[in-house]
Amino acid sequence: MTAVDRERRRCRALWLCLAIFMVRIIGQIEVLLLAPRWLPKFSAWESGLIPYPVLLPLQILIVAWMASIASDHSRGSWSTWVESFRVRKTLTAFAVLYASVMLVRLTVTAALPPHSVIDRGLIPILAHWDLACFVALLARTPVFATTRSDAPRSSACHRECAR
Repeated sequence: MTAVDRERRRCRALWLCLAIFMVRIIGQIEVLLLAPRWLPKFSAWESGLIPYPVLLPLQILIVAWMASIASDHSRGSWSTWVESFRVRKTLTAFAVLYASVMLVRLTVTAALPPHSVIDRGLIPILAHWDLACFVALLARTPVFATTRSDAPRSSACHRECAR
């Protein structure tokens, strides 16, 4: 697989993470407003740590952040490139730690009776894994993109990724 193919996949994965997170937000709003029977009840969509009137604006900000990054990386813009090796390692470590904490949370949640795992917070845990994945993908900015002599806007990789 070429560097262009890897970058194209990484860009698509960034957009997929954004789409998954947006589905979670839309599903949560739909359950709150319409309560369809085919979706889990509202309590299954949130952990309860942050009240929903505060959580929704935070989720919208996260979507804006994710969209900005995915768009910049697809276009090859410099504004959200992770250029520092140290920052990339830190982001990777954060993503692994974040996903691991959510795995522990899932394990503890699954062990507690009497509710099902979905009722006890599987949806928020999956959303957190999605965010951890997005951060890990952000940390994987290709090396060629971080070299100032390689203008990413003109690189074949970013022209291909934008298609």
